[in-house]
Amino acid sequence: MKKIGLEEQKQMMLEMLADFDGFCRDHNLTYYLTGGTLLGAVRHHGYIPWDDDIDVGMPRSDYEKFAVLYNKDRKNPDYEFVSYHQIPDLYLSSGKLVDIRTEMEEAVDSKVRLGVYLDIFPLDNLGKTEEEAKRFTEEALKIRRKLDVQNWKIIKERAWYKNLIIRIIKAVSGRNGREKLVREQDSFCSRNMSAGLDGYVGYPCAAMKQELLKGEWFEKTLRVPFESYEFNIPAEYDKVLNVFYGPSYMQLPPEEKRKTHHVYDVWFKD
Repeated sequence: MKKIGLEEQKQMMLEMLADFDGFCRDHNLTYYLTGGTLLGAVRHHGYIPWDDDIDVGMPRSDYEKFAVLYNKDRKNPDYEFVSYHQIPDLYLSSGKLVDIRTEMEEAVDSKVRLGVYLDIFPLDNLGKTEEEAKRFTEEALKIRRKLDVQNWKIIKERAWYKNLIIRIIKAVSGRNGREKLVREQDSFCSRNMSAGLDGYVGYPCAAMKQELLKGEWFEKTLRVPFESYEFNIPAEYDKVLNVFYGPSYMQLPPEEKRKTHHVYDVWFKD
């Protein structure tokens, strides 16, 4: 099978993002670039040069609509939306837009092999007050940490005793441990779903730390350049990026920290 280099992957993801953007505009669905993709749009007008993925967020109510509509109404048969509803062994509850012509081997302990993909994260209501939001995210992070252990792959580079601990935890949780946690994660994170974004919001199904955003920051969107296209970001992007990366987000990190953060091989299927 023909391997796909990083630059070709990035071009494929960019084309998928353009397809996603068009679908959302046609169906009146709201989305925003998020995470490193948002930072790339603001600081580099495209990819962060050493980044290797694309992240988008959608208000939970729009995300749920997209999950139902996309595979029915898609214009490009090479793309497919997947989540744990379609693939029970998927390692997170958030969905992905996948190029089904391709296959990927990720550093995740899973038999599931996706292709080149975009991460699509639901933006959830966390609580009306900061105290409520903190309690919510603390509970969400507990689920995420358990799920991370299920997803850890036994690798020779890790100390033997750590691999042993991972094996024991997996054995105790049983064969369906990850599937149960993914369902629990989805149920918990979506519990405050409503037509709007109220009070404090965030991406608790994907967050690795406590990140409290405000719903009002996402009331309006801007179209900004990203590579050769334009995509949506929250109008209050400065406040969002301050939460994600701190007030110095426009400064480049030291060279030793300019590294890709995913490890995988990708190829076209025969």
